Amino acid sequence: MVDQPALFDRREVPETAFAVYHDESGTYKWDGGDRWLLHGVILVPAAKQSEVFSVLQKIRRKTNYWKEVHYIKLRKHITGPKGHCATGWLNVYASRLSDFCFYHCLAIDTYSPAFDHDRFSKAHHVYNRFVLMALVSAIAWSLNRYQRVTLELCSDAKSRGEGDNFANYVPRELSRTIEQKRKEKSGAYPEIRLLHPQVLLIDSDPAEAPKKMREECELIQLADLLTSAIAQAITGSSGQKAKISLAETIGRWIEDTHKPPWLQTRGLYRRFSVSCFPDENGRIYKPALAVKDHFKVSLFEGSEHAFI
Repeated sequence: MVDQPALFDRREVPETAFAVYHDESGTYKWDGGDRWLLHGVILVPAAKQSEVFSVLQKIRRKTNYWKEVHYIKLRKHITGPKGHCATGWLNVYASRLSDFCFYHCLAIDTYSPAFDHDRFSKAHHVYNRFVLMALVSAIAWSLNRYQRVTLELCSDAKSRGEGDNFANYVPRELSRTIEQKRKEKSGAYPEIRLLHPQVLLIDSDPAEAPKKMREECELIQLADLLTSAIAQAITGSSGQKAKISLAETIGRWIEDTHKPPWLQTRGLYRRFSVSCFPDENGRIYKPALAVKDHFKVSLFEGSEHAFI
């Protein structure tokens, strides 16, 4: 019997590389922690990362702001170098970078009756579990057009407690989860390959980050800015005018992306998305936008992002 040539050669399928930048907002505690835990991820094509860095640096030069672009440091006014730089970063993300850098945020409502606190024996289990869920959701929503992707996972270098296996757990479980989901529904997920067995921990302070990690440092700051502004849009926890201003901006994006695709006007479909979890039935939750009185919108009018 003569061997027949394979109809499909896996090596012929192109592989697209993405760097994935993660940051969070909110702290989980059993006794008095934050209601909302947010995990945001930016999927940046490796071939475009230097371009993204150049765009962000251009805004730094224009505003003459060279310190950490950290949402928590924004105060009373959006004017001044710090506020102008943060505003410029948000605007350029929506107008230009979102064309190829995909952002997804998963907001966890720990006050929901469907949130099972007893499932988690330690606080870092909550954190790690929902980082994983945010990554799986982002891949399903923004990368399902690709057949094969290579991922480099990066996260803010925050202090972690003894026994926290975040850096190893997330890559291992991401590979296992995507592989399982591909068996169940292969067309909904790309085949993934991780460049490293651990999450790369990135310093978000430009004054402290090594020169060889300058690009990664900027992207981690952008992830913080987007995720924290979304947190403010949902919680309304700060009265600082600068924080409210950025939350209003990002709230308009959220409102637009929850319309049917043919009614959206900002070009962010499958490029920027926010999902909340869980409602009382363990599905996508639909809170009101905390800053809605500032620009008369309502958050999460639809559930078309219910892909978790």
